[in-house]
Amino acid sequence: MSLNIQAISWPKPCANSPILSEYSKNFTESESEEKMQTLQELQKQIQLSKCLNEINNQIRSTLELEDILNSACRLLGDTLKCSRVSILVRESEDEDSFITKGEYNSGEYPSQLNIKVPVADNPHLKRLIEQPGVLAVTRFLEFPGMGENTRKLAEFLNIKSMLACGIRYQGKINGIIGLHQCDHEREWTEWEAQLLEGVSSQLALAINQAQLYRNIRQQAERESLLRLVIEQIRSTLDLDTILQTAVQGARKLLDTDRVVIYQFKENWLGTVVVEDVISPWQSVLGDMGADDCFSGEYAHLYQRGRVRVINDVENSGLDPCHANFLKKLQVKANLIVPIAIGEKLWGLLIAHECRSTRNWQPAEIRLLGHLGSQIAIAISQAELYAQVQDAAAKFQAQATQLQIALEELRLAQMQLIQNEKMSSLGQMVAGIAHEINNANNFIHANLFHAREYAQTLSKAIDICAAACPQAAEALATLNAEVELDYIREDFPKMIESMQQGSERIRNIVLSLRNFSRLDESESKPVDLHEGIESTLAMLKHRLKASIKIRKEYGDLPLVECRARQINQVFFNLLDNAIDAIEESGGSGEIVISTAQKQPDWVTISIRDNGTGIPVEIQERIFDPFFTTKPVGQGTGLGLSICYQTIVQGHQGRIRCISSVGKGSEFIVELPVRNNNK
Repeated sequence: MSLNIQAISWPKPCANSPILSEYSKNFTESESEEKMQTLQELQKQIQLSKCLNEINNQIRSTLELEDILNSACRLLGDTLKCSRVSILVRESEDEDSFITKGEYNSGEYPSQLNIKVPVADNPHLKRLIEQPGVLAVTRFLEFPGMGENTRKLAEFLNIKSMLACGIRYQGKINGIIGLHQCDHEREWTEWEAQLLEGVSSQLALAINQAQLYRNIRQQAERESLLRLVIEQIRSTLDLDTILQTAVQGARKLLDTDRVVIYQFKENWLGTVVVEDVISPWQSVLGDMGADDCFSGEYAHLYQRGRVRVINDVENSGLDPCHANFLKKLQVKANLIVPIAIGEKLWGLLIAHECRSTRNWQPAEIRLLGHLGSQIAIAISQAELYAQVQDAAAKFQAQATQLQIALEELRLAQMQLIQNEKMSSLGQMVAGIAHEINNANNFIHANLFHAREYAQTLSKAIDICAAACPQAAEALATLNAEVELDYIREDFPKMIESMQQGSERIRNIVLSLRNFSRLDESESKPVDLHEGIESTLAMLKHRLKASIKIRKEYGDLPLVECRARQINQVFFNLLDNAIDAIEESGGSGEIVISTAQKQPDWVTISIRDNGTGIPVEIQERIFDPFFTTKPVGQGTGLGLSICYQTIVQGHQGRIRCISSVGKGSEFIVELPVRNNNK
């Protein structure tokens, strides 16, 4: 048995080798053997460098890990003429096993691809993990300490001799590269070991980069799929569709064997009501998935938000009843999150890994927990919808009122989605506005000084030219060469254009700030008519003689609101009305009407007879950054700010009635008392 690298014994080169034949002409008979050995070494180094260069080129050409590994295996197999080359990868630091991700196979030998090899049963892997360098084994099956499972795998793969090396990155092993000889026992040479070490050094960085790329891509794909699943869940109020969509999405997100939803009935008994499972694992729907081991003690833990992570069913210290139940379902690892509606534990969302044990990652745990929360919300909405439908069937006389309640439920759901979207976008644009404003402040603050410096330098040039004839001649020459007079004339204009650009940036930042956060001033009773009049005064420069303003004011009480925000709403709506009239030809009428149609509500209407808004985009006009204006003329935040201010900031309502060619009317409804202080 040989466990170390053997002594080197190189075969003599071929007589017709082009390198040897070229150089042997100059050698005497006594020198030829020594020289030929030197040429042998040179030829091996060339071969080694060529192999390493080809692998390096492949690494640079792609970030796909399987392509890199398969290419490295093929090049090693072609170079060293062995039966099989395999590269095993550790998918995470806490994994106690390796999985084969790359392979070269020279003949009719079994494939090792995608086979998981545990460290605990394999002394070869332990040796490679514990000590750096190459492990050369001539008689593989005689290696001491080999476990039964590893021996069976080695016999299946026909491994007679092995040369292997750990792939280490920053001191941590992230892979194993192994050469197998399957048709005879093989003595491995030092040069072969040197080549293997060189390849492992190059693959270490490639595997790390590819795993980072894969993790980032998987995270992006998971987030995209999660958003899709949540949108699908929210798009229906049918409970069966919600649950089926949820388990299908969860199984794809986690790439696991089975995902089920377990619903509780009475006395903490229940069954699997929906599942998504892949072959060859059995279905556990209905009574097959009934758990007689579940008790109220477990329920209270899940009611408090417990997430149960079981990486290995057989070695997790589970009580015998629970362990036997999971074994009956072919489960080797599972992940459990609660589905809680308020204080009620409705059920459990459970992921089953049946192929092998699994170390559930924190990102996977968070993902399933987030999906469980979304399922709970969707179930709550679906149950509320079902209750409304049942009530409608029982009380036909109240059909109209129930229809209104259902519509309000749907509107509330849409408003909730819109509020979430506005909130997340608000946080993002607040940060963007802050960063843009900081950079622009440097520019804006220095433009004034730049203008003064330019004037001072221009005066200095005139003084020098008048006081010194030689300077005047030099300035004349310089003027002819670089058009100094033009520069002096154009520089102030350039600074002025920079000033305008900076002001434009400040206005955009102001819009972003208004969009991202509500004004911090407290609510107070306000005369809305005064706010409208002050807004009209601000827009006086845009109100040409061809645009008429008609006021139809009703008797309004003082309305409790944030005056600055409401005035901003009036400004945006009136500014848009002026734009619409100008687009339609430049002449028209804006009608401003107010009324108190309900005791606790007031209504403000701003109507124009401009171009109008097409039906197909009316649903998008309150979306952030949506605008029909040309680039540079609108930020797409005006109506978004109106929506945020009225709906979120003041618990009010805003809607649009429009027809192309006839104009638009925006109706704002505000409560007399603002409950969102």
